[in-house]
Amino acid sequence: MTVSANKTNSREAILKGTVWTTAAYGLGQTLRLATNIALTRFLAPEIFGLMVIVNALKYGVDLVADIGIGQNVIYNKNGNTPEFYNTAWTLQIIRGLVLFVAGIAAAVPVAQIYQIPELIVIFPVVAIGFVLTGCTSMSVALLQRRFQIAKLNAFDIVLTFMATVAQLALAYAMPTVWSLVFGQLFAFAIRMVGSFFLLPDVRHRLTISKRYTWQILSFGKWITISSIVFFLSATFDRLYLASVIPLGLIGIYGITRSISDMLTGLFVKLGNMIVFPLIAAHSNMPRAELRGKLSSTRMKFLLVGGLGFSIFAGTVDLVIKLLLDQRYHAASWMLPVLLVGSWFSILCSINESMLLGVGKPLYSALANGVKFGCLLIGLPLILMQYGLIGGIIVVAAAECFRYVSILIGQIRERLSFGLQDCLITLIVLAVMILVEWIRRELGLGTPFDDFLK
Repeated sequence: MTVSANKTNSREAILKGTVWTTAAYGLGQTLRLATNIALTRFLAPEIFGLMVIVNALKYGVDLVADIGIGQNVIYNKNGNTPEFYNTAWTLQIIRGLVLFVAGIAAAVPVAQIYQIPELIVIFPVVAIGFVLTGCTSMSVALLQRRFQIAKLNAFDIVLTFMATVAQLALAYAMPTVWSLVFGQLFAFAIRMVGSFFLLPDVRHRLTISKRYTWQILSFGKWITISSIVFFLSATFDRLYLASVIPLGLIGIYGITRSISDMLTGLFVKLGNMIVFPLIAAHSNMPRAELRGKLSSTRMKFLLVGGLGFSIFAGTVDLVIKLLLDQRYHAASWMLPVLLVGSWFSILCSINESMLLGVGKPLYSALANGVKFGCLLIGLPLILMQYGLIGGIIVVAAAECFRYVSILIGQIRERLSFGLQDCLITLIVLAVMILVEWIRRELGLGTPFDDFLK
């Protein structure tokens, strides 16, 4: 069974997929946010700071060896063939084992760089996650290929709930960094086991097809390049700041980044689960016709999302002060600045999914390279002159430069929505200003009042 043009072309399928993905992501993020709020009661900021370093480096090791196995199963015309997805699964297992060994080898150098001896033990344990992820079934990617979005999202909801319960229980019983480490491994383990029950017709066996291996690696070479550059652009701020500011403050920054990434993550998920498979199924369609089909739906989708984003950005600091432990209140002024960059990151994620759907992942790599260059040059200079607030502004501004780079790629591929993005961005900014004005009139102040005291 493959994704039929009729099915993916129907507005009903697109709407159903969007609703399910948004609802599932919203519920999942609500659970994660509630978990983080509860964890701030059990764990000190320094523990979160330690995990910021661990997760950023683990993420980096993962992305450096990313060959786009899941994307291959979705994109390749043979992706639904047992020989193809079994070859992909075998390559994924090999990759997971290689990364596990790399994670063990990296432990001592990382501990020496950051002068944190605990990393020598923590990093090898965290690296077990590579093996668990590597053994996960290809059914997850096949569900996306077949556009069975509701089933995939239901699976994610159940896993998120189970992981949340386990994480809170571990933090309560063991209020140390190990509660976060073991909670993470538990989440990977239940996802691996559960993935083999998603599609009854999928039976895995170790297989290496030379023809399909070449196809996967050929398509994946640009994914690898893009992933390496994405890692540098996405985690440089955390890794650099962790070396120049106190561990407790980097813990607060890490939580702030996780909240700012919540909305971005929704659009990334929608792009991966809906936009990418949809475009891939119509990649041979003339670009002008494809663009015309997408324009109206894209406009409505981003407009609704943008209005919700504006209200969230204008009020989230109040929620932080209400719910988080006082030790974490610095997040209330960090978050609004990061959210400005998050809006451009949202636009980038949708546009990148479109370019990936027509087989052009190179533009994503170039755009992330531009973002990394901005951070590499701007972050140390501005941080030295203006402190952490200046550094956070650089992080937000880098997303704007990334967007411009993606837009240039869209123009070259005749799949640009620049005017539409400009109009929606102006509306988002106008609503954010309106929300701030209403707050001042109601005597609720601004997100920066505490910072300016």
